[in-house]
Amino acid sequence: MSNTLNKKGLRITDILYAAAVAGLSSICYKLFYRMATNYHGKYPSDFPWYINLPVSEYKERYRLLGWLFDIIWRHSHEITGMVVYLAAVIGCIVLMNFVFLRFYTGQSGTNRAALQLASLLVPFIGPVYVPGIHEFYYRWSFQIFAWHSPTEQSMILCSLIAFLCFVKMYEESDNGVSLKNWIFAMLSGLLSAFAKPAFIIDLIVAMICLFLIDLFTVKGKSFIKRFKELFIMGCSLIPSGVYMLVIMKYSFNGEGDLHEGEVKVDLTHVLEYKNLLAAIVCGLAFAIVVWAVNIKLLREKRYRTVFAVFLAGILQWALFVEDGDRATHGNFTWGRQIGCYLLVITAVAIAFNNLKDENFMAGNKKARTAYFAILAVLLLLHIGSQLHYFYLICTGHGYML
Repeated sequence: MSNTLNKKGLRITDILYAAAVAGLSSICYKLFYRMATNYHGKYPSDFPWYINLPVSEYKERYRLLGWLFDIIWRHSHEITGMVVYLAAVIGCIVLMNFVFLRFYTGQSGTNRAALQLASLLVPFIGPVYVPGIHEFYYRWSFQIFAWHSPTEQSMILCSLIAFLCFVKMYEESDNGVSLKNWIFAMLSGLLSAFAKPAFIIDLIVAMICLFLIDLFTVKGKSFIKRFKELFIMGCSLIPSGVYMLVIMKYSFNGEGDLHEGEVKVDLTHVLEYKNLLAAIVCGLAFAIVVWAVNIKLLREKRYRTVFAVFLAGILQWALFVEDGDRATHGNFTWGRQIGCYLLVITAVAIAFNNLKDENFMAGNKKARTAYFAILAVLLLLHIGSQLHYFYLICTGHGYML
């Protein structure tokens, strides 16, 4: 009887989850349509530029959105199909959040409904807005979900897929590199670069660092054998790297559809960042606490990879800028954004693992209670701030408020 009830309960929560995902996508459809059409002169965003790509001189057909929107436009001559796709991306991000959390929490011991709820909330675990410290919700924030940017949303979806494929290949490489894992890592990496190269830049830098560490620290294998395995894994990102070189050609030498510009190494934007420390703490408070308490997890490949990608994203944002017409595009900022997103969603998975681990903090009930109470308060602050920000965007306020 109890098994029947459990199965029934599981079906009910799954139905509720599906309804919630569909509901969020529906809200985003309405929001994105208004952003795309500047409804009543409000809802400023990046959407109009992307929606108009099929009829503009900057078609960007060698990028995911430019290529896809051109196909949709040629078949319908309406923006509805484009907006449907963008709203569906949000739903797919939530589903990939669930897959990610499931992967990092294992297949047992964690309540399925809790993971489903967490997957819905992850995009809202953004900066805690503190009046007096922060002038804006979005501007000068260190980590936030960009509801106004179609490329950032597509990048998050494709990058979650690529990251999991890479980690699976990396973790299982101790027994040799599986051809299936290699192909999935290669194709998903190329898809992510096609959406936006920022994550792949992070992953390539992180991969080089991680592989060098493995090459000189892993015991039990000959240097040559381990080098071959690492080299084969690294080759999975070569197509993505080649694609980025093509993008560079069209972006920075004036031969393509994009504006001309140059990439420079410049720390000025970091040094002039308003309240940088406060932005980091308020943006990543939950993740900082979780990772600080669980720092030993960096011994494991899956967690070490997350942290390496995060650091690579910070370096990408801190070191590189574009000039010319592209100076205000902030393309290198997206490397930081996806790094922070991965750090936060992994922190959520770690917190679930802490909760189900009876030996966590040596079983000290007071310490455990204090730790989870702090996390609960921080989550409420993060999510409360971002739900209010989302409400303001949905009611026509600009995303830069």
